[in-house]
Amino acid sequence: MAWSMITPPSLTSAADAPSAPGPDRAGTAGGVQAVLRALDLMAVLTAMPDGIGLSDAARRAGLAASTAHRLLNTLANRGWARFDSGSGLWQVGPEAFVTGQAFDPARHLVQTARPVMQRLMERSGETVNLAIRADDRMLYLAQVECAEMMRAFARPGARVPMVSTGVGKALLAAGSLPTPAGADAIGTELDLIRRRGWALDDEEQSVGLRCVAAAIPAGRAGGTPKAAISISGPTARISDDRLDLLGRMVGDAAAEIGRAL
Repeated sequence: MAWSMITPPSLTSAADAPSAPGPDRAGTAGGVQAVLRALDLMAVLTAMPDGIGLSDAARRAGLAASTAHRLLNTLANRGWARFDSGSGLWQVGPEAFVTGQAFDPARHLVQTARPVMQRLMERSGETVNLAIRADDRMLYLAQVECAEMMRAFARPGARVPMVSTGVGKALLAAGSLPTPAGADAIGTELDLIRRRGWALDDEEQSVGLRCVAAAIPAGRAGGTPKAAISISGPTARISDDRLDLLGRMVGDAAAEIGRAL
């Protein structure tokens, strides 16, 4: 999360523009085969959201265990897969979600949340953010900016620590596991969040910026919440006397999104 000011739109710089495709260095039969095998493994991981062991994944993808292990490690290095050392299982990684947003910006969650976020921005007068957990960090999916000159900005796709953000602490208080490093130090704060129903980032992520957040209930899918919504703005506007009101607003919005999922 960072500060942003209203500025005139500008042309995309050459450094920001997409580069032209280079030579097809993977256009050999072996390169294509490796890509197809990696995609087969991703399909297996997608079908097993709770995770799958190496030997089972290799069998389902029709691969030797050594080949599957090499490909999964490559996918994990790029964030497309992840290995849970506690359970010994492989799962889909956060980069798959980020790429999926380009095809379906909602994946139900963003599409469902956006009108609620818009109303919350209008009620609170502040920027509203939507985030999910990605390993031990929070991944921002969407933002509805307020009209104020000074406002918070969180680029969709940006990742921030769980223990120093309102959205992350809201999920931890709701029981999100595994527990990331540093969570034990905020145990008392997590108890407070559970009692009052909302979390606060009090200039922990960015100086001069406060975020009030609540976990979004898992909806009909059940289970532990995996997403959170927040109101963010400068401490001058998100003052102590507004925290309870904003906390109720963001909690109501989170509940509304959860009911619609």
